[in-house]
Amino acid sequence: MYLRATGYILEDDELLIMQNENAIETFGLTKTFYSKLSAVNGRWLFRHKENRIVTAVDHLSLEIKRGELFGLLGPNGAGKTTLVKMLCTLLPPDEGTARVNGFDVLREQMSVKQSLGTLFSVGERGFFWRLSGYRNLEFYAAIYNVPREKRKERIMEVLNLVGLGDNGFQLYQKYSGGMKRKLSLARTLLPDPPILLLDEPTTGLDVIASRNIRDFIKNTLSKERCKTVLYTTHYVEEAAQICDRVAIMNRGRLVALDTPDAVRDMIKKAELVDIVVGNITEAQVNAIKGLEGVVNIVFDMEDKVMGQRHLQLQLESLDSLRLVFDYLFKQKIRLVNFRREEPTLEDAFIELTERSLKERA
Repeated sequence: MYLRATGYILEDDELLIMQNENAIETFGLTKTFYSKLSAVNGRWLFRHKENRIVTAVDHLSLEIKRGELFGLLGPNGAGKTTLVKMLCTLLPPDEGTARVNGFDVLREQMSVKQSLGTLFSVGERGFFWRLSGYRNLEFYAAIYNVPREKRKERIMEVLNLVGLGDNGFQLYQKYSGGMKRKLSLARTLLPDPPILLLDEPTTGLDVIASRNIRDFIKNTLSKERCKTVLYTTHYVEEAAQICDRVAIMNRGRLVALDTPDAVRDMIKKAELVDIVVGNITEAQVNAIKGLEGVVNIVFDMEDKVMGQRHLQLQLESLDSLRLVFDYLFKQKIRLVNFRREEPTLEDAFIELTERSLKERA
């Protein structure tokens, strides 16, 4: 069964599964936890425990297509890791279900596990510090039932894939943080799963190591190997750089789901354009404010040393920018610089999560 599910041998039943365009589907997936919190009552500060129900994932329905690099964003406690644990069968859902690679997470757990490679943010656990990277992977290759005759070839393949080909026989205890993270990725890739669940894979890494891992996930895993990747992260712009689509979770629910550009556009209220001009008078600034399509001047700063003025214009549309430039030309006002301001995915993340909290209050 392992060989068929992981792609070494593909039979008729797997061919039917692969025809489904969705690699991951969730249907009303729900998970709640019970916790006890300390409460203070009375004038004598008598403490007692109160039971509290926390809904980590709240009736979540989601589809992730095959070959898609899908980003899952959310603040702490949004339910991202809980969702990943349910998808890889570490946690049973309280309501609803999910299908991974066509297999039900409740009824076909072994097939789900064999279809997945999972990397959690605590990726250093489970490695033997006194063994080399190669020997560690040799141990996991046996656990994952990688065929004995293919183990050496497969281990060297994944080591080279993640950039550890020259360090594979170095002791794990001598690895840097980035190298340990790469070895965790190599372990995830050993059985060649079609679907990867990567939970905050760049947490705690420096800028260079983070970029190397992002490039590897985007270019090698997604584009070259056509893997389906569910990528959870706290770093919003990181997801904007590499993901085909992103979903923003808050308190167990989806508050946005689309391409990074479309999510940015959800909070876009007007066009913002920065212009820096010279030799402009106060009357001319007021005249610009009165042009058709100019909603407001939201920022106005004068640099007397340089003899320039920095204006941020709020426009109904970019078509209004032509009228502004025509006015500057006719008035012989020197245009030093201009730049269009776009909302970032981080701006959208903050506004959409805050908006969802207000709606549920």
